[in-house]
Amino acid sequence: MDTFVVIRDYKPGDENMCYEIVKEGTMSTVNTAFMNGLTREITFQSMVLSSALLFIFFGLPFGFCLASIPGVVVFMYFCIYSGHKFKALQITQDMYNIPRVYMSSKYTGFWVAEAFEPVTNFNSGPVKCTILSEQDFNSKNIDSSLYFKKIVGTVAITRSKNNEDYAWLRRMAVSSTYQRLGIAAALLKEALEFCQDKYAGVELVTTECHDVARDFYFKKGFELRNMYHKKLLGNIVTVLIYELVYKFKTNKIHVVP
Repeated sequence: MDTFVVIRDYKPGDENMCYEIVKEGTMSTVNTAFMNGLTREITFQSMVLSSALLFIFFGLPFGFCLASIPGVVVFMYFCIYSGHKFKALQITQDMYNIPRVYMSSKYTGFWVAEAFEPVTNFNSGPVKCTILSEQDFNSKNIDSSLYFKKIVGTVAITRSKNNEDYAWLRRMAVSSTYQRLGIAAALLKEALEFCQDKYAGVELVTTECHDVARDFYFKKGFELRNMYHKKLLGNIVTVLIYELVYKFKTNKIHVVP
């Protein structure tokens, strides 16, 4: 039996699985952010500086001072992990208020990818899947009792805070076992089609930890608008932010607040 993935609007009761998927996506970049931090010159300077301070001002043995370097590494990892954890906690309020945050006007929306996985294949993960709209799925009269249903992807649209003519793409996430199956492309297509007659374009941000996602957006027609470093822990931990934009070439509609 095939695995089906249905792209549909959010429904009450989806919030728990939506939260887990977005949380997984948030925490998945901890190690990448840590490795990026280690390779920056400022990090090595911090390590050397901490050793020098211990040696010069406290008169500690040089070997002990060198041993402080792993301490700096551990401290940096703790800070990065804590930052991601805090961000994941912030998502809680967002995900449990989807109707208010994302579905309160005709200019906002929230969509999910719901997988119908055959009970016999449950937990093995799909090798391939058929992606359908909810209407197409219903027209096939598939016996859903033969499938285990679970939400495996999310995407949302709100109005941009910087430009009222642009939408803001948020909460794009796909469960790790369902990636590279075309689900992200289907979710993005649904969001862009929703925005086409409402906005002049769509904006989003990614970080240096999302190389694969950024390449995906570029292939789908997004362009780089701006990039800058955002400080997470003074000058010790920073992250490179990419602002991307997708412009509808024939859309000239002005969004009235």
